[in-house]
Amino acid sequence: MARQGVLKAFSESEASTTPKSEEIARVAYELFAQRGCEHGHDQEDWFRAEQIVRQRRRSQKQQIANSR
Repeated sequence: MARQGVLKAFSESEASTTPKSEEIARVAYELFAQRGCEHGHDQEDWFRAEQIVRQRRRSQKQQIANSR
């Protein structure tokens, strides 16, 4: 029973820090648009968007933890 609780807590924590592809795509498109819609940087934009989204989530998670 306790093991299930630990696994559930881990999976919920992982889910809250793992970016969703829709969110990454939205940020990647913003990067593309900021560059003037210049093609050829799709992978770079995607990887940078992943970093941005993860950083935002960590920051939000930290703010929540600090407010408790």
